[in-house]
Parts: sequence; C-alpha cells; structure tokens
Amino acid sequence: MMTKRPLLWTWSVAIALLAPVAGAQQASPQAAAQESDALTDKARELFEDGVKSAKAGKWSDAHASFLAAWGIKPHYQIASNLGVASLKVGRPRDAAQYLSLYLREAPATKVQERERAEASLKEARAQVTAITVQVTPEGAEVTVDGTTVGQAPLVDPVFLDPGKHDVGVKLEGYVPEARVIEATAGGTEMIRLQLKRRPALSVAVRPEPLAPAAPSDSGSGARTAVIVGGGVVAGAGVAAGVVLTVLANSRASEAEKLRKTLFKEKDSLSSCLGVFEGNCRKLKDTVNSNVDLSNAAFWSFVAAGAVGAGTLVYALVTSKPAEPAPSFRVAPLLAPRAAGLSLSGQL
Repeated sequence: MMTKRPLLWTWSVAIALLAPVAGAQQASPQAAAQESDALTDKARELFEDGVKSAKAGKWSDAHASFLAAWGIKPHYQIASNLGVASLKVGRPRDAAQYLSLYLREAPATKVQERERAEASLKEARAQVTAITVQVTPEGAEVTVDGTTVGQAPLVDPVFLDPGKHDVGVKLEGYVPEARVIEATAGGTEMIRLQLKRRPALSVAVRPEPLAPAAPSDSGSGARTAVIVGGGVVAGAGVAAGVVLTVLANSRASEAEKLRKTLFKEKDSLSSCLGVFEGNCRKLKDTVNSNVDLSNAAFWSFVAAGAVGAGTLVYALVTSKPAEPAPSFRVAPLLAPRAAGLSLSGQL
C-alpha cells in the first residue's frame, strides 16, 4: 500500500489540474489568451509526463518534469506532486517547502489530498530543521547562505538541511544582521532579529555669502559728499593754476617785447628809472602782472595738492574693512523615533 499511495495521489492531482476552472474570465485579448493557453498546454504536458514517470517508479524523471511544469505554472496542484517527487529523490528540504505551500493554498474541501500531503510533510520535516524568522522592521530581505528566501514577515517557515547555515537580514538605511545556526534533523528554531538604523552622516554646508547690509544714509552720505567735494576743489585748484600759469607766461612775453622796444629807442633801460609814462609805465605794469599771476598759479597748485592729499587720507581712514563671509555646518540627526538638524558655525 505504501508504494501505491503516491501514484494514486498523482493521478488525483492530475485530474484536478486538467479540470477547467469555473468562472474563468474571457475578457483578455486574443493574443494573450493564446499565449496563456500555450503555456498551460505545455505545463499540462510536462505534468502528465511526470505522472507517467512516477507511475513507472522513475522519480528522477518525474521530479524533472514536475519542476519544469512548476516553472511555467506555479499552481498548488503541481506543488504537491513536486513535493512528493522531491522527497523521493532525497531532497527533503525542497519537499517540505512545496508541501507547505500546497497545504497553505489548497482548499479545505480536498480532505484526502491534504491528509496525504500532511503525512508526506511530516516525513520531510523529520529530516530538516524548520526555522521561523521574525524581523523588525518588516520589509527586510531574508537570506540563507547568501540566497534570498523572501521578505519579512515570511509566510512559511524556512527549511534547512542539517549543518551550519548563515541566516541574514538587510534593509536599506539599516545595519545588516546575521546569525549562524546549527540545523539538526527534525529541529525547530525561532530567530528574532531587530535591525538598527545606520549612524547619521555629518554633512558640511557652506552657504553663499550674505549680501552686506545697506549703509546708513547719515554716515555713508556725509563721507561721499566730503570725498566728492574734496576731489572737485582739488581739480578746480589745478585748473586755476594752469590758467594762471598760461596768463603769467603771456605777460612775461609782453614784458620781453617792451624791453626790446625801449632798448632800441633809448639804447638802455636805465632811462626808465623814475619814469611812469609811455612804454616805461607799460613795462612796469606788465612785469608786476606777470609776478602776480605766477604767484597765484603757484599757490593754486599748492592748495590743490593739499586738498587732494587730505581727501585721499580721509577716504582711506574712513573706509571699512571687508567682513568675513558667514559659514555654518548642518548635520542631520536620525534616531529610531526622532529626527532633526544640528546647526553650528559663525554668522
């Protein structure tokens, strides 16, 4: 009886798989329906091959056919046969996985099929360890020996062959955790892992230089007026000095011409001593005008230079040194139940 039960079971599952699904939707496009039908036909063909191989006792061929059918159509009916075949070829861990899936998804009305699946699952679990992994927070990726087995919370236990195994969990933004366990035949174990957030990273931020404050009208306006006024006065003094110098040179030329004229007339300029008439008087007036204009030009240049120097000194003394640009650092602070920013620097 023990050798015939798997064959009877596979035939019963084959009938269930081949039966049409009541109430199937007919609204899908024709191309998609044809593709789906083709895949279903291929899965059905592989499943029938597996049933024939199982009936003949060729469990390796049956396992290969059921596994290929499962890859095309992962239906719970195929999972039950694949679980039995896995158990027959010495893969109790895979058998426990597929049989657990079948018992979770198969309808409760399949009483006899479920009883047979439970018996096979009991046989498989006697050879492996069943671990339950609880992870906080949910959504973490669970791995066994580097292979992903699902995301927390896991629906079914994870089955492991006897020996050492690395059970790990990881989630973006958290520090990964891992646990090494020693699996034994028929054992069960609960693993609880709580992930911790990664440490907050300090980010230095240097803001753009702040615009300088607008100067007040009282101080800045007076300083500007003094500098502009000093520049105007100095420029006017220079201009006056130039004009006076030109006029003085013109008077000097006229005086020289008068001297030559008087020398020709009287053969000497000594005849003009005490004489205040004619060319002698004109010569004296021209010479005096030249002296006056020369002195006025000299003092105009002196005054312009003094005003210009004073204005320059005033501008240098009253100028304000450039202030350093403000800077500060911003560091995000993250905690399991709080978040914030840390500010430091100099304004």
